[in-house]
Amino acid sequence: MSQLLDRYTRLPRSQRLLLVGLGYLLICVVFFFSLISPTMAEIDSANDAQAQLTAKRNQVRTRADNRASFEAELEGLAAQLKQALKELPNDREIPVLLSEIDGHARKSGLDVRRFQPLPEVLHEYFADVPVQLVMEGSFHEIGIFFDRVRKMSRIVSVQNIEMSDPVELGSETTLKVSAQAVTYRFLTEKEIEDRRNTAPKKGKKPGAGGADE
Repeated sequence: MSQLLDRYTRLPRSQRLLLVGLGYLLICVVFFFSLISPTMAEIDSANDAQAQLTAKRNQVRTRADNRASFEAELEGLAAQLKQALKELPNDREIPVLLSEIDGHARKSGLDVRRFQPLPEVLHEYFADVPVQLVMEGSFHEIGIFFDRVRKMSRIVSVQNIEMSDPVELGSETTLKVSAQAVTYRFLTEKEIEDRRNTAPKKGKKPGAGGADE
C-alpha cells in the first residue's frame, strides 16, 4: 500500500487528477448499478401497477355511472316484452280470439259467409295465424268492423281485402268482402327447438355424399 502511495505521489499532477477522476467515476458507476438502478426499476414497476389500478378504477366508475341507465334500459325491455306478451296470444287463447273476431263482424252488421282458419305460417320465434273471411254488408258496416278489429287488445291485421258484387238496397250499397284476418302468436320453446332441428343445414347440398354403387 505504501509503495502504491509512493508511486502515486511521484506521478505528475495531471496524472494524479486523472486517477482521482477515474476513481470517482468508478465509485459513481458502482453506486448507480448497486443502488439507483434497482430503485428506478422498482419505481417503474410501481408506476405500471398504479396505472393499471387507475384504469381499473376508471372502469369501475364508468360501470357505476352507467348502472342507472342500464337498469332503466332493462326495465324498458322488460316492459316491452310484457306488452308483447299481452298483444300476442298463446295457443290456448287463439280459439277465443278467433271467436272474438267473428263476433265483431256479426255485431258490425255483416253477414259472415265464411270464417275458415288457414294453416299457420311459422317464423323463427312467432307464427302467423290467418283466417279467411267472406262477408257481406254495407260500406258503413265494413268500416265499423275494421275499426273494432283495430281497437282489439290483441294484434290483428286485416290483409288481402277484396270487394266485389255491389248490390243496391235502397239508399245503401252492399258488397261482398273477402279478406284475411291475421293474428300472431309466440312459438313455444319446443316448437322453436323442433324447427332448429329440422332446418336444413347451410352449405349442404342434396346428394353431396354421392351414390352408392
